[in-house]
Amino acid sequence: MTTASSLRRFGKPKTVRPVVLSALHPAHRSGRSIFPSRVFDPDEVQRVLKTGHQSRKIGKVVMKGARRGWPIYTLTLEERATCPRTCKAWAFCYGNSMQAAERIVAGPEFEAALMRELVDLQLQHPGGFMVRLHILGDFYSTEYVALWAGALKTLPALHVFGFTARQPGTPIGDFVARLANEQWDRFAIRLSGSSAPHKASILMGDEGSEQAIACPAQTDATDCCATCALCWQTTRSVAFARH
Repeated sequence: MTTASSLRRFGKPKTVRPVVLSALHPAHRSGRSIFPSRVFDPDEVQRVLKTGHQSRKIGKVVMKGARRGWPIYTLTLEERATCPRTCKAWAFCYGNSMQAAERIVAGPEFEAALMRELVDLQLQHPGGFMVRLHILGDFYSTEYVALWAGALKTLPALHVFGFTARQPGTPIGDFVARLANEQWDRFAIRLSGSSAPHKASILMGDEGSEQAIACPAQTDATDCCATCALCWQTTRSVAFARH
C-alpha cells in the first residue's frame, strides 16, 4: 500500500531562506542558472521526465479525488534561460537553492525526447497520468506550447498541471492561456504572480492573496501535491509562501 510517507523519497520539504541574486550577478544578467554544471542535454540524462517520488514537494502518485492512483511525473528546464524577464521571481527563483536538480536544455532534441517519453507513458498508464510543468523553467516558445497541445490531442491519458510566468498579451502567454481555458481539466496551468481570483498563483502577502486559497502543503494541512490535488481540482487561485 502506498502511504503518504512513501510518496516522497527525501522526506518533508524544509523551509529554505530564499537566495536573492543581485542585478549584477552573471546569472541574473545573462538569464541562466547559477548552477551551470547541473544543466544537461537530453542524451546526458536517463529520462527528461522524472517520477514525482524524487521531489519533496510533488509525490509519486495521486492519493485523492477522481485521479487517485495516477502516477505523477515532473519536468525541469533551466531557470531564467527559458523564462520571461518579466517573471517576478527572476532574482529569487527557488532554483537558486536547488543545486541537485537536473535541468534539461530546451530545444529540438529535448522536444523529441519528451514526445517519446510521453508516448511511452501513454502505453504504460492508459488510465491516466499527471505531468507537473515546470519544476524550474517555463514555456519558451509557441512551438513548444504547440507540442503540448498536440500531445493532449493524441495522448488521452495525459493530464498537465503547473505554472507559467508568461503574460497574456504575449504570443506564448496567449497560447498557454487559451489552452488552459479550453482544456482546464487536462491542462491546469496557472498564471504566476497574478492577482486574478481564478487560474492563478500568487505569493502570500501580495495584493489579491487574501482571496486565494493558501497552499495546503505549505500550511501542513496535507503532505504534498499528491495528497492535495487542489491545483488541478479547482480554478480558484492559490497562494504560496515565498521559497
